[in-house]
Amino acid sequence: MRRRALLCSLLAAGSPLCTLPVRAVHAAGSDPYDVIVVGTGAAGLSAAVSAAENGAQRVLVLEKEPTLGGHTMVSTGYVSALNRERLTPEEYKKAEAAMLEGMEKASAGRGSSELYRKVVYESADIIEWLSSMGLKWSPNVYQTLAGLTPLSYISSAVRAGYDYITTLNKRARLLGVKVLFSTRATEILLNNRKEIAGVIAQTETGRVQFACRSLVLATGGYGGNVAMRSRYVPWLDASYPTTANPYFAGTDCATGDGIAMGEKIGAALINMDCIMVIPFWGGRLTDYVGADIYVDAQGRRFVNEGASWSEISAAIRRLPQEQCWVITDSQSVQGASRSTKIMKGIVKAANTVAEMAVGMQVRTSVLQETLDRYNRFVRAGKDEDFGKNMFTQEINQPPYFYGKERLYVHYCCGGLKIDSQARVLDTEGRPIPGLFAAGETTGGVHGKDRLGGCSLTDCFVFGRQAGKSGAFHAENARLQNF
Repeated sequence: MRRRALLCSLLAAGSPLCTLPVRAVHAAGSDPYDVIVVGTGAAGLSAAVSAAENGAQRVLVLEKEPTLGGHTMVSTGYVSALNRERLTPEEYKKAEAAMLEGMEKASAGRGSSELYRKVVYESADIIEWLSSMGLKWSPNVYQTLAGLTPLSYISSAVRAGYDYITTLNKRARLLGVKVLFSTRATEILLNNRKEIAGVIAQTETGRVQFACRSLVLATGGYGGNVAMRSRYVPWLDASYPTTANPYFAGTDCATGDGIAMGEKIGAALINMDCIMVIPFWGGRLTDYVGADIYVDAQGRRFVNEGASWSEISAAIRRLPQEQCWVITDSQSVQGASRSTKIMKGIVKAANTVAEMAVGMQVRTSVLQETLDRYNRFVRAGKDEDFGKNMFTQEINQPPYFYGKERLYVHYCCGGLKIDSQARVLDTEGRPIPGLFAAGETTGGVHGKDRLGGCSLTDCFVFGRQAGKSGAFHAENARLQNF
């Protein structure tokens, strides 16, 4: 971990290694790679697999980390999607309408309907695509936090992100995709016709030049780049941790590399001020709606726990010290972070409401009233205080789990502007020939806010599209050179 953090910090700061000469590397002799993908998260590996499946003969993936998977590897892993296998035609139509409505509502008018409709309409294909690679989905369907409706699927409650990455990686290797680690792309190369010609990358031994016909940027967002994020959202200073580095114990390498490289060659940026902050690494143990409540310093609820992230985050920001308590009980399905949080004392257990009240330093009568009132709403199926409409259980089975929660930088809705073919657009709205992007590196898909569970759906849909578009572009470029 120390070595990984040191490498990331050196690269982010612009290490003196960058002054070393550039060494050219090609796929075979002087022939360029058909497709180079930058990043090994869900978007990057989806692009690599798709490129190979669509005829690209030489596919290379560059990863700046010494390990595979990016943020996806440690994600909770909910995938909001339609599901042909589990839904009747009538249920499918209703689910489709609900997902479209949710994405439109979350976007607040700043998302591209063309892009988010693609996410919705092709989400069922993604479920089947991953299943065809051997991924096993859980039989349950969830309303993930900020998902607004129960449309989310997962492979495992404790290792879903790992499942997706290993599934895609296995498929990529079977297709002959090559992956280079500790290789950070730093510069995009263009030919004299302003078409993609290759990329320069920094390795531990020097700078290397890779030639390619198509380039896919899938480097993630810019949440870990304090200077970049605070340029667009000034209050998001260094005091806010990210969900990938919640305790400031390491380095979050989501530093906007692909965005910076794209912007340097004239790519357009969109929605860079749309950055999600969410309660995540504190007292929260569940990742779906209906099994917990959020209460203030007096022990009273203050928000609809099933609302959008922007609503929940705004409500938390209005609280003293921007903190709240999250409470659940033994009935809930608790995520992979449970053991770590309990071991560190971030989340505590109590056998009675009175014991929990003492730990929270609130009045027992107030906390009991809050729980009793909420449980009445659960039984009635109606939240008279905040309009919550999804309940999975009452909170009345000890032990109770409680912990303080704060806001973390989680997801960047802004980035490179793309079209429905995952082509990166320049500031005039024209595709940059041979340049594609997918996942959190892009902007415009979600608008102001992201519907819960749709990050990975976006990565899979547009990663797959970027790989397909990249393969077709490479084939055309090869034919034109004959």
